[in-house]
Amino acid sequence: MELISILIVLCGLFVGWTIGANDAANCLGTSVGAGLISYKKAVIIVAIMALIGAVAQGQATTATVGKGIVDASSIPVASIIAVLFSAAIFVTVLTVLGLPVSTTQSVIGGIAGVGLVLGASVSWGTVSKIFILGFITPVAALISSFAIYKIYAKISALKPFLFLEKFLGWAVLLSGAFLAYSLGANNIGNAMGLVAEKHLLTLFAASLLGGVAIALGCISLGTKVMKTVSSDITQLNAQTAFAAQAGASVAVYALTLIGIPTSTTFGIVGGVAGVGLVKGVGNLQAGTLKRIVTGWAVTPVVSAVLAIIMFEALSLVM
Repeated sequence: MELISILIVLCGLFVGWTIGANDAANCLGTSVGAGLISYKKAVIIVAIMALIGAVAQGQATTATVGKGIVDASSIPVASIIAVLFSAAIFVTVLTVLGLPVSTTQSVIGGIAGVGLVLGASVSWGTVSKIFILGFITPVAALISSFAIYKIYAKISALKPFLFLEKFLGWAVLLSGAFLAYSLGANNIGNAMGLVAEKHLLTLFAASLLGGVAIALGCISLGTKVMKTVSSDITQLNAQTAFAAQAGASVAVYALTLIGIPTSTTFGIVGGVAGVGLVKGVGNLQAGTLKRIVTGWAVTPVVSAVLAIIMFEALSLVM
């Protein structure tokens, strides 16, 4: 493999690492906030399940990112390096600041921006679909988590179903594990879609290596954003943690099945907000939500600009 090809693969793996570092919190951060599991155990579970999800069901979103927006095989390697590296740097900075961010928005914004500069044929229909469904994700998760909590509360109030309380801890961990699986299956395309479309790795190898990168990100820096998700939006207990994670899982996995990359960040923030609403709007930390939503709004634009700047710089030397 040529040096430039190795560089592209490394940039893809860097994006995978940032997905794990930023999004590990989305999967079991609520369980940590509810005191059901330690940070260390949470990131290990997320790492394992995200790797499994990437390998088992990551091919659909990998294809969407690789050729559904701009055909990666028809654009210069400098543009791919620019998109992946700028997205990874941007997400890393926000991770260090403890802010959950959408890697999907960052990568897709970068691809669209560079594609526009190149005069490439950008599938704006696909871009629009990804962003529209992305912003629907937190709403769907909010509604789902609210409904799941209400249903669980009604069922657990019935004497014949008191035994449910004994299994609640397991339900919380299983819902978080499934969300981690969905993270790997859905977000692997953001990291390795462009790499696979350039035929630098087989689809399986790209999914496997990308899954390992996500797992390493979870383990090495996954606790940084976890505090924000676990306690800075609303206070959580076992019931609300289960509902938030289950609601987010429903929203994210549904889009995974149709090959649309979305953000587990959108999903879990919507899920946590949904269970917070059960006890009233006053239970939500408006300041935290405002910072998160602001980050969502600027991410695709900032990512596009960064990718364009980096592409222009690389074009001078490549």
